[in-house]
Amino acid sequence: MKKKDRHGPKKTSGITILPLSLPLLQLLRELKYPIRRTLSQRCRPQHRCRLVPTFSIMIDAKSCSRLDSSKDNGVLNVDEEGDEELVSLELFALQRMDKKKVAVPLVCHGHSRPVVDLFYSPITPDGFFLISASKDSSPMLRNGETGDWIGTFEGHKGAVWSCCLDTNALRAASGSADFTAKIWDALTGDELHCFEHKHIVRACAFSEDTNLLLTGGFEKILRIFDLNRPDAPPREVDNSPGSIRTVAWLHSDQTILSSCTDMGGVRLWDVRSGKIVQTLETKSPVTSAEVGQDGRYIITADGSSVKFWDANHFGLVKSYNMPCTVESASLEPKLGNKFIAGGEDMWIRLFDFHTGDEIGCNKGHHGPVHCVRFAPGGESYASGSEDGTIRIWQTGPAPQEEVDAFSAYGSTGKVKVMADEVAGKIEGFHITKEGKAEEKDEATDA
Repeated sequence: MKKKDRHGPKKTSGITILPLSLPLLQLLRELKYPIRRTLSQRCRPQHRCRLVPTFSIMIDAKSCSRLDSSKDNGVLNVDEEGDEELVSLELFALQRMDKKKVAVPLVCHGHSRPVVDLFYSPITPDGFFLISASKDSSPMLRNGETGDWIGTFEGHKGAVWSCCLDTNALRAASGSADFTAKIWDALTGDELHCFEHKHIVRACAFSEDTNLLLTGGFEKILRIFDLNRPDAPPREVDNSPGSIRTVAWLHSDQTILSSCTDMGGVRLWDVRSGKIVQTLETKSPVTSAEVGQDGRYIITADGSSVKFWDANHFGLVKSYNMPCTVESASLEPKLGNKFIAGGEDMWIRLFDFHTGDEIGCNKGHHGPVHCVRFAPGGESYASGSEDGTIRIWQTGPAPQEEVDAFSAYGSTGKVKVMADEVAGKIEGFHITKEGKAEEKDEATDA
């Protein structure tokens, strides 16, 4: 049974009572609106209900105007009940009116255990997609732009450690603690193939031509499965020196890379010979290894550093120390001028690629960040955490502008909106008797 949205406005004796988000609360306090504080019961799935403070404002039609957050041009939207025109203020509309593109997180719930891997598909005619791996054993597919849930792949019997999509986002792959790697139909969710292993599968990756699947894990063996002949035995690459943590393809599927959970370095293997041709030395085990979208760099996270390697000559190009131990890093794919990193301190930090300077920082997760990935167009990036949520952040041209953006359960990002600017925007509109929004004519008002 559907329940009425508790966050909608309530009508009491001609007065509108509006529940407030925390950023709007701060904003209206600066505007000196009277705020009232009450306690209400809030419940989360699989958690006990608890009393939390709720802030609201009591207004009438003369004291406030409603800005519809779905309209980029800030057009007013009027609700009518009886003789009163009920209106409310939306923070995000003001942000759009101010033409400030800021990093506001989309919070994606659904996983019941930590999110340990994320993967974006390339841009397809249907858009782009995001798949997530979690210890809850159920990979999830989402719209990469909006974060909307599309479907859940059900069939694994253990934690899923790795996931990926093929070039056309028609098939998905996942590696699990149930000793299997599975291929899924990304349109129907059906399981297409199941590849048995003798130990936990920690990593998987589609080849660029989508005909091969590379897997690795606790067996210390890299396997290449031919998806055109799924019943054929896989090709086994020479034994890895340690348990495999990450795998990836590069050089048009002629080279594969892998890192280990118990030793430093990234090893590059020639696919034809099955031998190691180069080792990228690191002091700590590499927890994340990504090949840049343009194929120029290999991006690694190890210990408290992020490194960029030349993908053709394998030389170290840049190395930056991070404020904490990092688990994942990703390079912006469009311009290549910034990168993100996330780790133990629960923050997602944005850095300048050329200087290593921190240019932005987003907090919202309630546990260590296990994975971060840029969207294929560079307009946003996603983070997965121990708290079981995925957050999608807009990159924005001005990452140091701050706006408090709260999810339904109180998670935050940062955006800055000045009270006088907001007041100016409100005064710039009025509501006609027909319920239509118009901009005030400054000459007439004068």
